[in-house]
Amino acid sequence: MKKNRIHQIIQVCLIILITLSVFSCQEDFLEKPAGADITLDTVFASTNNAQQLIFSLYHDEYFGADNINLSWWDGYLSWSDIGEQMYVPNISDNQYMKYVNGTLSSTTSQIYPLDKLYLAIRNCNTFIEKAGGIPTGSSTEQEYVRRMLGEAHTHIAYQYFKGFKTWGSLPWISDRLEGGEEPIPRPAFSDMIDSMVYHLDVAATLLPEQWEDRWTGRFSVAAAKALKAKILVYAASPLYNGPTPAYAAGYEHPEVLGYGNSDDQRWQRAATAGKEAIDAAQAAGHALYTGGGTEHSIYELAINLTNEHIIYQRFDPGNSEGGWEYTHNMMNWPYGIGWYNRVDVTYQPTFQHVDSYQMTNGKFPISGYENGDGTKPIISAAGTEAGYTDQEYWKDRDPRFAQNVVYHGSEFGTSYNDRLINFDIDPSVPDRTHGDWTEFKTSFMVRKFVNEELGAGPSVVYTPVHPIIRLADLYLLYAEALSEANSGPNAEAIQYLNEVRSRSGMPGYDANNYEGASAREQFHNAIKYERSVEFFLEGQRYFDLRRWKEGDELQLDMVGAIINNGVVSRSKINWVDFFEDKYYFHPLHNDWVNNTPGLYQNPKY
Repeated sequence: MKKNRIHQIIQVCLIILITLSVFSCQEDFLEKPAGADITLDTVFASTNNAQQLIFSLYHDEYFGADNINLSWWDGYLSWSDIGEQMYVPNISDNQYMKYVNGTLSSTTSQIYPLDKLYLAIRNCNTFIEKAGGIPTGSSTEQEYVRRMLGEAHTHIAYQYFKGFKTWGSLPWISDRLEGGEEPIPRPAFSDMIDSMVYHLDVAATLLPEQWEDRWTGRFSVAAAKALKAKILVYAASPLYNGPTPAYAAGYEHPEVLGYGNSDDQRWQRAATAGKEAIDAAQAAGHALYTGGGTEHSIYELAINLTNEHIIYQRFDPGNSEGGWEYTHNMMNWPYGIGWYNRVDVTYQPTFQHVDSYQMTNGKFPISGYENGDGTKPIISAAGTEAGYTDQEYWKDRDPRFAQNVVYHGSEFGTSYNDRLINFDIDPSVPDRTHGDWTEFKTSFMVRKFVNEELGAGPSVVYTPVHPIIRLADLYLLYAEALSEANSGPNAEAIQYLNEVRSRSGMPGYDANNYEGASAREQFHNAIKYERSVEFFLEGQRYFDLRRWKEGDELQLDMVGAIINNGVVSRSKINWVDFFEDKYYFHPLHNDWVNNTPGLYQNPKY
């Protein structure tokens, strides 16, 4: 019998992960001294040594939000590539194509390989086991070890959260394995959820309410409670909180996919956790960012660290060409504006994405499409009353549209550029800004996470921040849980939804603006709208639609805009994003399953 692959992975991960520490100033921390071997005793000989293990857990390979491409030339994958209504050209062998072109299989290289997940968990379990033996010379050091112990518990839950929202339950490793143990099977989904919650509850008793400034970004009490709330909202959602999916009928291990039945008490449990997390976040000084006003706050918090960020990821400083460290700016820049120019464009929102934004009065101008054809929009009564036309699709829209999307006629880089964006296809039109690249197909670019100031010159430095959970996310998760637990929204659910809407200058919740046969369905659609525009490019939409069992909305025959001598028309771009039911649970790679006794494959792979 082949040796358990997970056991092999976790025996070597301690050295691998510590050497990857990006926070340590000691680049040679684990270099082998002459005539000596690095041992666990060496690693845990002091708080300074032991903290390197904790620091390693925040490395972007293990802690990353995976919301947008950072190293696009290397085929870096992100969930936004897969889950948003946008075209991503396949010009660099992007592996994300497997997720959207119908070829996802048990041989596909995946966004977050299972070996990385278990490398991180191995280190967490190692720290938990060894923490009691770390020499401490003062009460301050004792408290620091206690806090790091809380981080280890939180990171375990974080890793398993990344795993279960992709694959369902995974083998739970609760000790530092040495090899030779009996196979560890995938546990029941309910047991995995409870285990994550247990670790987060323990963590909340150990972590600080706030870290000092130099440690900002490490897990805190509010972060642990926010992660717990998010996990429980996911677990209460229809994909897991209901019968085994019909497509998995006959699957031998349905217990790894979800609870197998429906219970609204799971929503109540999520709501209770959500309120505890909000209280902890507010007590720690977290608040919705409003410094940019209704017209700029969403954009500004996407490129700056704010008090709204609860769990987030920071990256090394870099300008728009900075050593390929942050290619999102490079590959999403209007041609001819600023000092750095490329004609190829990575992220191109579709007209369907543009259609999804409400007007400033909270109503939708587009109610659907004739026969599902995105080139034939059905203008709603509200749209007709407002005088909506495709020629002025941008007019009177939710302010988050202009903060998320660069469109023909919009401004860009106003501190150094006075030209408007011009995506006209006629080469005789002056001051065009799209570079005549044949793969620029939608006539829309993304603005979110693109720091426009980088265009002022190569000396401008940018330290990107990617949100994992921010306060707006917590507010909407809590509002959703309250409504689902009570068969419709109560005043508190509406209050927290409106907190997010009002920050962007949008009117309060009006059930009449949303489809649904019940108050519960209408509020669900309000939450769905708010999450789609508020968290655009934050890697949320893909998982939201899957947990709601609304994955069919991920299938999209993409439509773009054509601007010819200033006239706007719609055109299919000949690309369809694909989704089928078995994608609700991704395949585990064959190598993992074949070499790991107890690791069952998911259904239909």
